[in-house]
Amino acid sequence: MKQRYVLLIVLFTICTLGAFAQQTVTGYVFTADNREPILGATVMATGTKIGAATDINGKFTLTNVPNTARSVVVSYVGMKSQTVTIKPNMNIYLEPDARSLDEVVVQVAYGSAKKSTLTGAVSQVGTEHIDLRPVSSVTSALEGTTSGVQINSTYGQPGSNPAVRIRGFGSVNGSSAPLYVLDGVPFSGDIFELNPADIESMTVLKDAASSALYGNRASNGVILITTKKGKSNKLSVNLRVSQGTYTRGIPEYKLLSPQEFMEVSWLNLRNSRMTDKKASAAEAGEYASKNLIADALYLNIFNKANDALFDANGKLVADAQILPGYADDLDWYDATIRRGARQEYSLSANAAGDKSDYYFSVGYLKENGYVVGSDFKRLTGRANMNLRPKKWFTTGFSLNGSYQKSNLADNGSGSFKNPFMYSRTIAPIYPVHLHNADGSYRTDALGNLQYDPGSYTNDNGDVVLTRNQFGDRHVAWENELDKDRIVRNTLEATFYTEFKFLKDFTFTLKGQTSMRNNVNDTFDNPTIGNGKGNNGRASQSLNRYREYNFQQQLNWNREFDKHTISALLGHENYYWYHKYAHGRKSNIKVPGQDNFSNFSAIISLSGYEEDYATESYLGRVRYNYDDKYTAEVSFRRDGSSRFAKAVRWGNFGSVGASWMVSREDFMKPVK
Repeated sequence: MKQRYVLLIVLFTICTLGAFAQQTVTGYVFTADNREPILGATVMATGTKIGAATDINGKFTLTNVPNTARSVVVSYVGMKSQTVTIKPNMNIYLEPDARSLDEVVVQVAYGSAKKSTLTGAVSQVGTEHIDLRPVSSVTSALEGTTSGVQINSTYGQPGSNPAVRIRGFGSVNGSSAPLYVLDGVPFSGDIFELNPADIESMTVLKDAASSALYGNRASNGVILITTKKGKSNKLSVNLRVSQGTYTRGIPEYKLLSPQEFMEVSWLNLRNSRMTDKKASAAEAGEYASKNLIADALYLNIFNKANDALFDANGKLVADAQILPGYADDLDWYDATIRRGARQEYSLSANAAGDKSDYYFSVGYLKENGYVVGSDFKRLTGRANMNLRPKKWFTTGFSLNGSYQKSNLADNGSGSFKNPFMYSRTIAPIYPVHLHNADGSYRTDALGNLQYDPGSYTNDNGDVVLTRNQFGDRHVAWENELDKDRIVRNTLEATFYTEFKFLKDFTFTLKGQTSMRNNVNDTFDNPTIGNGKGNNGRASQSLNRYREYNFQQQLNWNREFDKHTISALLGHENYYWYHKYAHGRKSNIKVPGQDNFSNFSAIISLSGYEEDYATESYLGRVRYNYDDKYTAEVSFRRDGSSRFAKAVRWGNFGSVGASWMVSREDFMKPVK
């Protein structure tokens, strides 16, 4: 009897251990047609809640999977789901599912629609594309992913918005920038205020049929931006750290060497002597050899006397060498261009349930540009919450704040402070720092190197010219002493309430307000450059913005048999206020202090206020039959405070239709 009990206990123990035995499942997911890895595919162990998403290489790893699980289910938007038996080194290939693609819901003007029912040109980019790129501006994620959209960041200045053009330029002198709509509300702030890690998707409305409901503001296209909300059924916390470096994408032009420049300068002086003085070639060449330094260049960086540099043909003598002190000090790019660096940190948390969902995030970005002195810092915070206390009642809000600080580099094509213009234009024989006649560095009383402003005073009190170019200008020195700084603070809040009644009706109230302060401080030093003639000067520009938007929308949607009809009626109020103040002063009192109050002479002082208001009525009717034929009509009437009452109102409308040929019976045999 005892042996029987012992045997039962042993069998129970073995069964229990077998039930709790676990395994690790790994594999890769690819597309069946071109064998490309799929990023973001969901892999779930059957009969469990254990799952994972594939990485950029299509790899997935499931840990602690019970041995009782015999298979995994693999799914991805636009692909046919598969159930695959678990085995070592799994390679899974997903087939495209055209039907599934047609069921994808995309954002459209004042609502959403199935992709198969769109009547206009619409493209959508999801978080899977945004998260792949370490971009500072979320619109940069559209580059290369959306047809008909051109993204151009021309200056390389950290914190500068890339220029976005949808289907080309729509104006010669006016703005060609698109209208941004953030979570259903027109957004007129700086797109750099938004943390790309907070963005769920972006939808580009390219033509009139898709964007007419936004009126004249949509003339350059519309970009709809949707922020993230809670998804997990339990608290999910995510930390993302991104660091890297960057340089110019286009190599610099090939420039003359110091030796080549000397010979070209000799030829130029000889030819001008022949033209102006009617001298013979031999006479003009002899003159150029003796007087090139004194007449044209002012500086000789070679180990030969001024009149012993050239042979009779205008070539540098064979043993002419650059003096050691000068040899390492002729690279102006090295003094003004560096390797840029970027670091970004994002922390977010989200959760969702039957009654509510929420999403919170904070983010920090720091970029040092590849131009010395240019950088950008951004601190952002966001809170999104949605509450569903009743089936017929939903409400929620979003709060977004940011702090931005930019130090700007001058990018004017003709500016002496533009390092590219200066470095390309200055002769390659002129050094960055001051030197003695023997090429050694000329230091100050403390032994520090001194920048070369184009001249200096010697021990006898005489002014010695060191170059015949860019006198009293020095790009590295000026960018080191001067300042061009922008500090920006923003706060935006959106609230909404939604009521469902009579089964097919939904009424939505939405309000949005935002405040933005933008302060631009500049300082031109009194030592060299633009501020020298005024003993230093400073300016300050203050911009304050306020916006309000209030929307009321009534939606009706009805499905019966193969027919689907939806209608929208809406009303919108918009108000924008801007206050501007600017002051400029000169004559610095205490050296080294660039505060605005440290200048005694007022050059200019001005300011103004402006506001703008619109009122809009809009409507749309959409009809679809059997997911094959769709027709849509939209209309908007806008009134603007910028026009006289007699011509204040304008009408905007569109008509669109689509036909899903692939749904027809005669197309079924076609693959």
